[in-house]
Amino acid sequence: MSPRLTCLPALTFALFALGASLSAQGQQPPRPIELDAATLAARTEAARSLIPLLRDVKEKAVARYDVGRGSVPDSPFTGTQTTAVAITIGKKNTPVDPQVVQAMEHLLEWEPGDRTDVEQAALFDAWLAQLSRRASTIATKRGQVSCDTDCVVKTMTSLDDGWGSAEKQRPENRDQVLLETFTDAVKRKK
Repeated sequence: MSPRLTCLPALTFALFALGASLSAQGQQPPRPIELDAATLAARTEAARSLIPLLRDVKEKAVARYDVGRGSVPDSPFTGTQTTAVAITIGKKNTPVDPQVVQAMEHLLEWEPGDRTDVEQAALFDAWLAQLSRRASTIATKRGQVSCDTDCVVKTMTSLDDGWGSAEKQRPENRDQVLLETFTDAVKRKK
């Protein structure tokens, strides 16, 4: 008998075992992500700083109307502004996916550092990865070479000129980035 023919049953068994293993993996619950102590501590602190930022984002996401600063023309009689307060109210153009809002609610309830809640830990890690990409872009504009977890937290929690030249627009710009990155993280997790 040739050596090739004797290897055939072993090869068939190995392929069968690999196939069974791969099909069984799709049915297993996700395994916890194992991190070293320093990385885990940095991620826990990042979660404690970043997750609360989602409260305002969630409020805006579930709101049915956009409310903003309004403007009115100068008075034809005095030639100056005579209105003390002007508000613009409009219907939202793009609703936020309910699954994204629900994921925000779950993450807001999650205790950072609890790696036994694998779903929330994995969602936060996916969101942090998305935030890291955006923060790196902002950090590069500031002249930084790299952006670690601390840099991501600092970038997202500091409303400096990296978020725009108009100070009133910075919270909106940051909230938009938080929503976009969170939405990306939720979609990638599906």
